[in-house]
Amino acid sequence: MKTPFIKTPLKVTLDRGVRKGMAQRMIGPLDWIGWPALWVLAGTILLATPMKIFGLYLPEPVLPLALAFSWPLIRPSYIAPLVLALMGAFLDYFWGAPLGFWTLSLMIVYGVTFLLRGYIVGQDMMVITALYGSAVIGFFVLNTLLATIDSGMVPRLISVFEQALATFAAVFLVLWLLETFVHADVRFQ
Repeated sequence: MKTPFIKTPLKVTLDRGVRKGMAQRMIGPLDWIGWPALWVLAGTILLATPMKIFGLYLPEPVLPLALAFSWPLIRPSYIAPLVLALMGAFLDYFWGAPLGFWTLSLMIVYGVTFLLRGYIVGQDMMVITALYGSAVIGFFVLNTLLATIDSGMVPRLISVFEQALATFAAVFLVLWLLETFVHADVRFQ
């Protein structure tokens, strides 16, 4: 019969096996900010290609919204809002919006999520999904109001709804980011 104690010449310790703490590996800012930002920008460019599948064009979700929602939950940092602002400026130029349109909207979502971070972290997957859905709704209501003020005309609401639905489908990206990085050690290496 194996005893749980290991006898060594200097001390007696309890054999608990390999200790696994909460953080299982060190993650740098390139892992949880840089690579997801590049993936999102590549996905934005890929989904903006004028290609028809089954007679329908590809959806054009606002994929950086998933990062604006998940980054303050993973770890508040100074780098994430800067990268988010650069992605918003890219979207402004890429989609032909007024300069600062997407940047302002993404920063508002980031700020609200940052303020509510203490209530959101640790919640169930369904609660996070519902909160992301409310962030998508608030984001598109804000963008519709800003676009109406800028152009003087209301955008086509069916198209706004379709884009919001496609953006909500990025909830899987949010859940993957949170599952992968929320318990990781995201200190700078």
